[in-house]
Amino acid sequence: MQTKMKAVGAAVVAALLISTSSAPAVSQEAYPADTVTMIVPYAAGGAGDIVGRLVADELSRRLGVNVVVENIGGASGTIGAEQASRAPADGSTLLLAGNAIFTTAPHLADVGFEPFEDFVAIANISEAVRMLVASKSLPVTTVEEFVAYGKEHPGELNYGSVGVGSTGHVATVDMLSAMGLEATHIPYKGAADVVQAVLAGDVQFMMDAAAVPQARQDTVTALAVPGGEQLPEFPDVPALASVGYNSISGTGWQMIMGPAGMPAEVVSRVETALKDASADAEFIDKLTKAGVSPRFMGSAELDAALRADFERFDEILTGLGLAK
Repeated sequence: MQTKMKAVGAAVVAALLISTSSAPAVSQEAYPADTVTMIVPYAAGGAGDIVGRLVADELSRRLGVNVVVENIGGASGTIGAEQASRAPADGSTLLLAGNAIFTTAPHLADVGFEPFEDFVAIANISEAVRMLVASKSLPVTTVEEFVAYGKEHPGELNYGSVGVGSTGHVATVDMLSAMGLEATHIPYKGAADVVQAVLAGDVQFMMDAAAVPQARQDTVTALAVPGGEQLPEFPDVPALASVGYNSISGTGWQMIMGPAGMPAEVVSRVETALKDASADAEFIDKLTKAGVSPRFMGSAELDAALRADFERFDEILTGLGLAK
């Protein structure tokens, strides 16, 4: 009997050893900061802010630290970005940024930082497809009517964006040029402010991802989607390319950047955490509900993509007469 009990005990121990050895390894290495400030360079309520808070929650859980969002809006996101560029490069400060901060804004004004010298690319999280929408007070329902109205009322149209040099601003200027229209640009600190201005009729149209939820609620008039593909959710809203405006693209990325000089192992830890999050069905669902599409790019891929777009927008902005 005693021999049998010893055999059973040995089997249990062996099973535990096998279970332990096959369990995934968990890193005990602590993140170099107990609290991380994630600067979101936009006002609260817009797509960037929402994505930033979702990412902060994911990083808090996956890195085992407290990630706190700090909204620093203004100047198309460059004020918050400049502050992030001057933060200690120890992992205690991260930046949730739209690509326009690095690819268009530096061509338009002195932004106070060098995109590829003062920052390290960590990972891209998502992309947002913008929508051209008009205020219900504007008597148009189609792109054709919009163009006709603009030509019949020269100088009367105005529009809002999250700032000079933002992707929405540049895409709108490109669109107006293609349509042969003029409109006054009114910059705001955040997308939520632009939405409210459109709803109130303070501005007559906008091109931003934040317009998509309003289109769902039919509080604005959805006119078109920049680029060549429709949004499946809106089968009656054409792509601008399908109505004759091929060159206009309005896709924006939401990415995590850090101050230049962050240790490679810290960059890698954040990148890995975001890669794991981007494969998580629940996180993907949250991003989708926020109106953006998941699109993960690692550090090297993101850096290369930003550099290519930096050169591309230099040509576009110079051609539009907007470059400094």
